Amino acid sequence: MRCFVLAAALLAAGLAPAKLAAQAPAPKSGSESCVNDARIRATKAVEQGMSIEAASCLDPSLSPMAARLVGTVNLTRAQYARDFLQGKLTPARYRAILDDRSGKLQQLVRDPDRIREVLENDADGDLVADRLDRCPGTPHGVPTDANGCPLRVQPTPEDQSDDRSLRAILSRSRFLYNRSCDGAPPPRITTPLEWGRGPQTKLGTQGFNLAVAKVIGQQPGCEVFYEVQFRFIDPNPGNPALPPSKILTIVFSDSEDLLTDPVRSVLPLPVGPTLSPARSAVREAMLRQYFRASWRVRAVNGSNVTSHWSPFVTQGPASSGVDG
Repeated sequence: MRCFVLAAALLAAGLAPAKLAAQAPAPKSGSESCVNDARIRATKAVEQGMSIEAASCLDPSLSPMAARLVGTVNLTRAQYARDFLQGKLTPARYRAILDDRSGKLQQLVRDPDRIREVLENDADGDLVADRLDRCPGTPHGVPTDANGCPLRVQPTPEDQSDDRSLRAILSRSRFLYNRSCDGAPPPRITTPLEWGRGPQTKLGTQGFNLAVAKVIGQQPGCEVFYEVQFRFIDPNPGNPALPPSKILTIVFSDSEDLLTDPVRSVLPLPVGPTLSPARSAVREAMLRQYFRASWRVRAVNGSNVTSHWSPFVTQGPASSGVDG
């Protein structure tokens, strides 16, 4: 799966709301206040005006037309997410349309003339100007190629397993777009290394640490996120109410890495502090519910482009712990 809205995952799977702004380039002075004012003025969080103003606040270098385009695309991403949650889009179609719109947006933001033409003359909203659209009238929620003609979307083996995790991720979602990731290469494939208890020196805490292969190679300002999916197995026999397995998904920003190692990232789940519901569930599973986990990881950048999933690795906690 190359693309889905992992900006949404940042909130749903563990990052505090303030972290969402980390997708965007470093805020200029007053940008946070600007975004807050935009939210207050918007009568609904999904209104187009809110999306356009937020795009301008987070990247003041955007021209008014480019901000309008980015805001409009962000709004349609939110609409597609709602359509998916309501069962109107399959996981395969949802991924395909996000991939389609993200790719076209990356090309359009570099060309003011094309931005204007799409904003003024794109009746079906597929980001292909009417003058160039060989298949006008494309229905809402249908991905198209560069000529505006519908793409054929085939189901994938991942659809059933991804459906539940996508719904959990999107149930508390917001969407922003990091222009610093335009033109960035797809993140490299990462892999699980080990998990277990250990110190978290950077935080001054103890807890569970997840070690993964570090992803590098993104351009400046384009943050990387690690999506980690667990299938916990071998339930604690002292708790007969536990199901045989439990599937949970969480997301970390690379800014949470406990190390400065060039090849290894260690991502923390502190024991003691209050965490998000998803992270708390993973911590509880590790702490007292299950003895082993099959887990996999993939990387996502702020332009919603993902690496492939790593293979699943089945492990118990590292006997010597995992230092952070």
